[in-house]
Amino acid sequence: MLTVAEMRRRRRELAAVDGRVKDALDVLLVNTRKAAAEAATALTTAETAADETLALAAKVHGSAKAAANLTGLPLSEVERAVKVVPAKRVKALQEELQTKAEAKVAAGSSRRRTPKPSADSGDAPPAASGDTTGEDGSKVGGASVPGQVSTGPVAAADQSAASVS
Repeated sequence: MLTVAEMRRRRRELAAVDGRVKDALDVLLVNTRKAAAEAATALTTAETAADETLALAAKVHGSAKAAANLTGLPLSEVERAVKVVPAKRVKALQEELQTKAEAKVAAGSSRRRTPKPSADSGDAPPAASGDTTGEDGSKVGGASVPGQVSTGPVAAADQSAASVS
């Protein structure tokens, strides 16, 4: 049997646990609402950027239909984006993109990091197998060194022709 003092002690413990649960719930609620507000802001920002990009694509490609085909989005969505974004903003985005592209070109950045040797330079490495084809498709080189074995269909035809004569 429980004494009155024991019942009061248990009630105080339950109240303390209940208070901690409520405090934790309050913190969770505040953090969740803050995260939801940040997510809503991020969503709005992303939707605005997407609309601006679609409108810019429509302007650059000449029509909303071309932009819709390019992106795979419905034409109605591209047309809505074009209507939502002001022409001044699209022009500013286009100029910004143009400036960035010109800056890259001026900086000398390119996709290819090492220049390819030109075809007319004399320091081009020789072909690995020795079999080369001329501009007209005829065989230019081959196994001209005694003891060198050529492989491939042209070499096999040459070797069979050499064994016949």
